[in-house]
Amino acid sequence: MKYPKPIATSNEGWVIELIDAYQDAKAAIPFAEQAGKMMLESDLFHLAPVVCVKFRDMMGSEEYRTKARDAAIGSYIANQETGNRNLNDPVMAFSFCYIIAHYGLGLLNEEQCQNILLFVEMNLAKIKTAVAS
Repeated sequence: MKYPKPIATSNEGWVIELIDAYQDAKAAIPFAEQAGKMMLESDLFHLAPVVCVKFRDMMGSEEYRTKARDAAIGSYIANQETGNRNLNDPVMAFSFCYIIAHYGLGLLNEEQCQNILLFVEMNLAKIKTAVAS
């Protein structure tokens, strides 16, 4: 995969990227197990900000990693507590954190995030089928 990935310009483009990002994060599960750590798909949302920064070729910056992580995980906690989104679903939780990480980096605005996440929610079953293979 070539980095940095260009920013998607459509909801469909974001879904394709989310599938790639989820599979990238999912590939870390065996490595965690080899390191003696238990990692489940329900834990992958923690990796969403890292994958975001990786896909945008910003891994060399601690500042970018921190901004992406703080936005994603802070928003995840706030939304999980209020039940605003189906964040109990591993794919939705990852997608939410991945998109919000882009907001934290200033790459998406609030309206763009809401539009993308609404599209993801409406197409969640298809996305889950795609990441299962």
